[in-house]
Amino acid sequence: MNQNYQTRISPQICKVQTDRKLIAVYDQLKCAALTHYAQLHAKGEYKENDHKANSLIKITIQDYSNGTGDKNVIAQFNLAPEQIQFILTRITAGFQEFEWSQSKIYGAPDAQGYSTAQQFSISRHVCDSSGRPMKSPWRIQIVNGKGVKVQNQKGGSYMKSGSFLSEKNAFIQLTDMDLYTLLKRTDSYISNWEACIAPSLIANGKQAYEKQQQDWQSQNQGQDQGYAQNGQYQGQNPDYSQNSQYQDQTQNYAQNGQYQNQTPYYMQNNTQNNQYQNQGQGNTYAA
Repeated sequence: MNQNYQTRISPQICKVQTDRKLIAVYDQLKCAALTHYAQLHAKGEYKENDHKANSLIKITIQDYSNGTGDKNVIAQFNLAPEQIQFILTRITAGFQEFEWSQSKIYGAPDAQGYSTAQQFSISRHVCDSSGRPMKSPWRIQIVNGKGVKVQNQKGGSYMKSGSFLSEKNAFIQLTDMDLYTLLKRTDSYISNWEACIAPSLIANGKQAYEKQQQDWQSQNQGQDQGYAQNGQYQGQNPDYSQNSQYQDQTQNYAQNGQYQNQTPYYMQNNTQNNQYQNQGQGNTYAA
């Protein structure tokens, strides 16, 4: 049994174990589709097993303080790669006090109208509630349960306030070094995963993108040539010139004398009104 366990391939990146609890992180990273190659990480652009594919890091907390087997409580939560890296920066930046949380609800509702729900929270406090300095200032808690999913106007979903029902609850206290080790190794794995995936994904993506641009240019050139052959742009008189509604109207205007060698109306007024005629000659200006 132990030999099979030791030789079994595991996606576990790192784990930190205390006396009665354990926290571990697992690789659930997925590369982006070719259509979104520059993202590197999948963000729901395609589906796997009828579920949207997302690039994630799974975190599990085991609480076996009450025993193993059925008494062992295991809660899990999925974080995005950048969320792992964000929390790591809180340690490297030296934050003394910190709190962050997230909740999720997903899946089809059951017969009672409940969907799968998860909650994650992490905090750092220098002192406990009694004011005593804490040796393990970091606290991570994961709660798994169910809740009522509500659709918003933008097509997303959120959990109805007060509908969450807890089924599994586990937390762990960690030192600065414990959490730094956990997150730093995970961050290193994410960076190396990106370095491994990126060359072929980017090369294939850019090649497909360039081909797409060339195909679009060829289609546009073909359309322009088609327009030219049809006479839409090739030296063609406008349609209104062929329309009898406007044809030869200029000739009628010319015959009627409306514009033919006529003095404009405002010039006739100036010519007939001696009040303003040649007044400019009498004006003098200082040199």
